[in-house]
Amino acid sequence: MTYTNRKKLKKVFLMIGVAAVVISVLIPYLWMVSGSFKSTLEIQSADIMKEELSPRWIPREPTFDNYMKVNKTVRMLDYMKNSLIISGGTMFFSVVISLFAAYALSRINFRLKRLYELSLFSTQMFPGIAFLIPYFILFSKVYKLTGIPMKDTYWGMIFTYTSFALPFSILMLRNFLDSIPISLDEQAQIDGCNRRQAIFRVLFPVITPGVTAVAIYSFIMAWNEILFASILTGRHTKTVSLGLMEYITTQQSRWGGMLAACILVSVPVVIFFTILQKQIIDGLVQGATKG
Repeated sequence: MTYTNRKKLKKVFLMIGVAAVVISVLIPYLWMVSGSFKSTLEIQSADIMKEELSPRWIPREPTFDNYMKVNKTVRMLDYMKNSLIISGGTMFFSVVISLFAAYALSRINFRLKRLYELSLFSTQMFPGIAFLIPYFILFSKVYKLTGIPMKDTYWGMIFTYTSFALPFSILMLRNFLDSIPISLDEQAQIDGCNRRQAIFRVLFPVITPGVTAVAIYSFIMAWNEILFASILTGRHTKTVSLGLMEYITTQQSRWGGMLAACILVSVPVVIFFTILQKQIIDGLVQGATKG
């Protein structure tokens, strides 16, 4: 077999492997979309082993009732609003704080700099559940000492999730900034820019892939988190992940409604990732390799 034929054969096997992975990943999601347009009767009757009632991809009688009723028993739309506020706030503060912190690590020499970097790395070693009780005690102490409520508030959850997102975000942006010559900053300062102007006018456009990756990472992390949300939120700030659990618990027999709720919960994340998928992939790859 010639070299050209071997190369073509490898390419064919690679394409087959990629197609197999994509199909195996997409099938459950496509089945979920299909089921969200089916009535509960159709989904349950498919369990009976009869040819006329066997499961099928295209609903026999498509219906939008599952989407229309998803907010009647559980306030899913209110929970989605809460999650959008909390996730959006987490994304904003994570990007702003990590940008300045990463700039300091990359461009400024200060005492205990190495210790600070090691502390950022060390935070990734501990499981999230180890911080649950300390955060609950912290929220209680803040309320007792200052009278400022932290539990069941948007700012309390934004503070919590931002603190979780910052270590990874700072280290990623630091790697991006390390790859940019410091002469670029110096030239900007010679032209009259201060440090803040140099960051936003000169460096920010260059590290846009990294900033985008940090933004999406922070948003998705806050959107999907359920452990801290189950303890630190309440009636006014319950997130969509908890709402989905509540829906599944209270509507165990309405499979179509459950699937519709899952689709609605995943829509914002899918939209964000679809719009910015190129930037987030570039950011993750470059952030891992630069430094």
